[in-house]
Amino acid sequence: MMIIPALDLIDGGVVRLAQGDFTRRTDYGDDAIERALAYERAGARCLHVVDLDSAKGGGAANLALIRSMCETLTVPVQTGGGVRSAADIEARLNAGAARVVVGSVCIQSPLTFAEWLAQFGTDTLVAGLDVKQAMAAHQNQPSRWVPHASGWSEPGALDLQKLLDLLIPSGLKHVLCTDIDRDGLLQGPSVELYEHLVTRYPTLAIQASGGIGASDDLDAVSAAGVDACIVGRALLEGHVPLAAIGRFGNDDGAMN
Repeated sequence: MMIIPALDLIDGGVVRLAQGDFTRRTDYGDDAIERALAYERAGARCLHVVDLDSAKGGGAANLALIRSMCETLTVPVQTGGGVRSAADIEARLNAGAARVVVGSVCIQSPLTFAEWLAQFGTDTLVAGLDVKQAMAAHQNQPSRWVPHASGWSEPGALDLQKLLDLLIPSGLKHVLCTDIDRDGLLQGPSVELYEHLVTRYPTLAIQASGGIGASDDLDAVSAAGVDACIVGRALLEGHVPLAAIGRFGNDDGAMN
């Protein structure tokens, strides 16, 4: 498993949102590139950058800063936030991003996302699926995971399993799956969710995200068999040491 450090950007600064809520924001300064370089020096083989301004309002927002990161770092950058059109994908690739994460369009218009997979290549796009657990309709049925779009405010028409079953025949390879209820809270990851995904979809490269609060959480996610784990707040606040990046930085990661 590979650890992918995450930097979320608002107005050029590094922030974290608890459960995606813009009113529950913590600021970590405006040294995004220096932090990215520190992660690279610690052994990171990829960086995950989210443009929260673009996610909220569209447009280029922090794209110039992301371009500077791509030019400064020697490791690839994966970026998302506000990707609503093919032109948005092209802009991020032109800025130097190695991969682009697509969230809401993938959930709300999966056939459009399937077209983009054919247009840009299956190694270029990541399905960013932010999910919540829904109660089963009947007592004897397992609970379902439902992807949410538009800032996690709108549930998709398809549950996680049906959406993946639809997209895999179109070549889907990379999936970043976040448990919304755990994101940014440091309370542990949804290991059972990732075990299910790895077992049911062995052809997918799964990136786990949400809930990492200590090094033990990384061991648990790694044991689930995911290809990579996104770590944001836990690294920013020292709950996970920088040394952990290199400890998990083997050659089985999601950027291969």
